Amino acid sequence: MPVTKQAAASALAFLFFTLPATAEPYFVLGGDASVIDLKNPPPALYPQSAGGLGFDLGERFGMVAGEIGYGENNTGGSANVDAMHFDQMRADGILYIPILGTLNLLLTGGGAETNYGISAFARNPYTDNGKVKTANGDTTVIHGNEFDWRAGTGFSIAFSDDFELRAVARYQPLSMNNSADSMISFSFGITAHL
Repeated sequence: MPVTKQAAASALAFLFFTLPATAEPYFVLGGDASVIDLKNPPPALYPQSAGGLGFDLGERFGMVAGEIGYGENNTGGSANVDAMHFDQMRADGILYIPILGTLNLLLTGGGAETNYGISAFARNPYTDNGKVKTANGDTTVIHGNEFDWRAGTGFSIAFSDDFELRAVARYQPLSMNNSADSMISFSFGITAHL
């Protein structure tokens, strides 16, 4: 058996024998932030980052976990900067690697359905009873949905059997109608085991 197959077989055997018979359900509540790598030169006034809240529900089996979640990131618009939003439905697998005491290294991979939109500030003149007035509003510049893979790493620190703090950074390709190349997302939050 080649060395790579032996290593893979050993890793699978290790994971199989370290999984407990029962699962630990949990949820994570925290913050999300996204940084977008826009194509060069980026479209005028496009925001390159957004932040918001997210939550995840999952089950942990010893050193591995699977979870689904939702996150919403926004950046406000003004007369000088366009507004942007990202809504994500996501599913990820996580491998917990113990480092020291209650500190774990996390390796994660999965996919995300991203709904995005960018709108520009607009002033629309109109006439009312012979007077010229101006209405302020937003005009959609770009919008769409896309499903992409994502992968990343992070850490978790357990404070008790029920609560832990975790932070994860993930890379994901994102085209946004050929306006961007990729997105790096950061999530941090408190995990509560049920």
